[in-house]
Amino acid sequence: MALKKAMGILVLSTQAVIGYDYHIQTRNAGLSWGDLSATDYGTIVQDRFARARTRDTVRAAAQQDGQGLSLWGEAASYGKRLLTGGPSGGEQVAEVQNGEEAPPPVCIRRGNVADC
Repeated sequence: MALKKAMGILVLSTQAVIGYDYHIQTRNAGLSWGDLSATDYGTIVQDRFARARTRDTVRAAAQQDGQGLSLWGEAASYGKRLLTGGPSGGEQVAEVQNGEEAPPPVCIRRGNVADC
């Protein structure tokens, strides 16, 4: 009985998702509900999957060639650039503020009390 209910929920959910996607694609095409044929809708879906596969293939090829960074590699490069002074390398040095006004104090409000 539980398997029957689970399959019913799965089928109903799938139909709802496909129906909503059909509605969105029909609206994007400038047609009214039911004017987009099943073959045209199938072509649109196949085109979307083909674009996603192409994007994934290009991304994988760029990572193999060393051109692209993975998400973790990109995140790690931020810290590396800070420590090495950016893409050119070298040391980062702060500039001295001679003759300039001191910045205003920062106030932190906690409840009804402001600590400056």
